[in-house]
Order: sequence, then structure tokens, then C-alpha cells
Amino acid sequence: MQRALIVDDSKTAQVRLRKMLSRYDLAVDIVSSAEEALGYLSYRMPAVVFMDHHMEGMDGFEALKIIKANPNTATIPVIMYTSQKGDVYVGQARALGALDILSKEIIKPSSLERVLACLHIVPKGEAEDAAVATKPVNTVIDPVSMPAEKTHVDLPPANDEDPVLVKVQTQVAKLFEMHIADVRQQIADNSRFIVRRLSGELEKNQKTEPTIDDVPVSVLNAELTAENRRGQFISSSLLFLIFIGLGLIAWELYDSKRDNQFIKQQYSQLMKLNTDNQALISSLTEYLSAQETEHGLDGVDPAVMDVVSWALENNMHFDYGAQPLGEEQIVKLNALTYQLAAAGFTGLVELDIHFGNFCVQMNSAGDWVLAAPETLVQNCVLVSDLNREYQVGDYLSMPFLGYEQNAQPIKEGRISVSLGVSGLAQPKMAYPEPIETVTAGQWNAIAAKNNRISVGFSYL
Repeated sequence: MQRALIVDDSKTAQVRLRKMLSRYDLAVDIVSSAEEALGYLSYRMPAVVFMDHHMEGMDGFEALKIIKANPNTATIPVIMYTSQKGDVYVGQARALGALDILSKEIIKPSSLERVLACLHIVPKGEAEDAAVATKPVNTVIDPVSMPAEKTHVDLPPANDEDPVLVKVQTQVAKLFEMHIADVRQQIADNSRFIVRRLSGELEKNQKTEPTIDDVPVSVLNAELTAENRRGQFISSSLLFLIFIGLGLIAWELYDSKRDNQFIKQQYSQLMKLNTDNQALISSLTEYLSAQETEHGLDGVDPAVMDVVSWALENNMHFDYGAQPLGEEQIVKLNALTYQLAAAGFTGLVELDIHFGNFCVQMNSAGDWVLAAPETLVQNCVLVSDLNREYQVGDYLSMPFLGYEQNAQPIKEGRISVSLGVSGLAQPKMAYPEPIETVTAGQWNAIAAKNNRISVGFSYL
């Protein structure tokens, strides 16, 4: 019986291929390494060898080279039984002498049958049919009619192997297997010895601390670490001081900017007051000119001029939405009345309330408030569009009524006070144009100057 040798370190691949070969009249032997396969071939010649590629130790290509280089084994068909793929691998295998390549992943009985058919190895059923078809027909041969030299019939050699030879081969195989196992054990022992020795050397080297100029590396590392920490501390401190300095500079800049804004506001208020005083001076100048024309230059009492100067220095403006004749304005008006009386003035003090045409918007509570400064005037509502009515009775506050009843010059009849409301008419300052480009802040600044109480004098 012919033999087949499977060389593979995978038990699964061994069982699978052995099961597929059971259909053939083959005795299947299995080894797990290329070294065992070479030992097997030293005493037995199989009909075919199935060789894996990736194995522990020697791989399939190295074993294939050795088999083909040995004249005694070069004629043994070797089939690579592997998971390797690709035309490059197939070309390398054939160049080294492989008969064919079978893939572990897609091997089929038909593929195996095709390869074995090339070696005249067929399944068991087909082999029996072929034997029956080729069995010789029994014929009667007349020994008399046959030539004398042809009476000897050559018998075919027996197919069975000599039992003695088989026994010897088995013993030799066992010896090879024992020798291979012993060699493997020696290799494993030597490997463990080498590993232990290398491990000991490494541990010894690790225990011996390296030095630089007789200074241990650990000491140098500690010094470098300390230097790095000091450097980091110094850098952090410098950065902290820099941040503090930048913060102080930023605060100074902010404080300076705030002071500048306050100064600008004060300057704007002074300019506004100066403008108001200039307007009041103009109106009083006209009034005094008229009095000079009527009474002569000597008719103007210097004390009256002082009172007029005091009136010019007082601001009679009021804010948007505030009471025109509030406490602050009545205090100024009361002082003016007593100073006029002390100067010998006898006549009428005319008070006229003027309102600015402010740019306003309605808030969430439904009240009209000043529009945001950046809002364009064309996008807000002017007070003149609200159609408000300005009646004198609406502005007679309690402080004003108390002033009229309690001021001694008024009670004595030397000075009379009249109150009028001009509303939005007669603005002291004109509003800016064109309205499309004016903001609410610019517009309301002019409206605030027009939101005022004008004071006039008339002799009785």
C-alpha cells in the first residue's frame, strides 16, 4: 500500500486532510514539524508529501529545498498545503520544486482528486474498477504447441512489503523520533539556560548604577530635577509679577480713561452752562436796553444789576420727565425774589416753561423714555408727535404754591410772579439737520438745553 505524509503543526488541518485522503488507498502518516519530516524520509519513501508553510522551527520552503537537494528524496512529489495565496508565492513554490499548491481555506475533494490523479492515485472505488478491467483472461495453453523457450511464465512481484523490512523501518522510525525528541528537549533546556543567564546579567547590570565621572546618574538626575524646579519657580514668579504689572497698568489706563470721561462730561456741562448764560445775557441785555431807553441810564439800580448777574449764574434747566417747578427750581426762584426786593426792584417776574422736543421710545411698561443714544432719530418718536397739551395748571406744584403764599416780597405786593407755558415753541437752540443722519444722543443733547424755565423782568 502506498503512503502519504502530512507535515503540519495544526491538528485541525491534519484531521481535515487525513479525512479527505481516507477515500484513497493510502496509508497516511502525520508529523508536526519539518525536522520530523526529514527524519521520516530518511527511512521511508512516501508516494506524496503534503507540506505546510508556516511551522515552528524550519518552515515549509526550507524543508522543500532540503528534500529536493537530496538525490534519495528529490523524486518524491511535494504538494504545499498552506493558507498562503498569490501568484508570487505559487511561483516561488514551483521554482523550489513543489508539484502543486493546495489552499487550506478553499480546498475541495475535487481539487485534491485532480492533484492526486497526476500521480496516478485514484479513489478506492475507481481503483477496484480499473483492476477488474485490466484482469487477464484465462486461456488454455497447450504446452505442446508452445515453444520450449517460452514455457516459463514471469509472475508479477508481490505488492506486499517484506514484514522483516517493515519491522526494521518501524524500529528505525522510533529511534529517529526518540532522537528528535531528545534534540528538542536539549534545545529547550539550552534556551531556558540562556534566557536565565541573560536575565541574571540584566538584573546585575540594573543593580550596578552607572556613573559619569564617578558621580552616580541618579545624583545627576536629582540635581537636574532640582535645577529644573528652581527654573520653573523663577519663571512662574516672573510671569506672575509680569501679570501683576500688566494688571496695574491696565487699571491705571482704565482709571485714566474714566477720569478723562468725567472731565469731558464736566467740560460739556460747563460749555452747556456757558451757552445758556450767553443766551440769558442776550435776553437781559435787550431788557436792560429797553429799560435804559424808558427810564434813562440813571434809572437802573446797580443792585438790580447784581441780582440779574446772580440770576444768570443759576441754571434753570430741568431733566426730561422731571417737574419743572420742583424743589430745586423753587429754592433758586425764592432766592432771586428776595435779592430783587433787597435791591429795591418793584415789578413783575415773568416765568415761562419751555420743553425740549425729545426723541423717545416706549418701554415694556408702556412709558415714553429717552431713546438709546445710538438710535437714529428717524427710528424713534418725537415728543411733538405725541400731541401733548401744555396747560399752566398742570405744572403748579406744591413747592411753587408755597412759594407764592409765603414769600414776603410777594405778600407785600412789591414783586409779582407770573407763570406761562410755551410748550415746544420758541426753542433756545435749533435742532440739527438733516434728520436722517442724526442720532438720538445728538438730538436729545439739544432738546435738554431747550428744556428750561426762562426768567423775565418788568417794572411796575
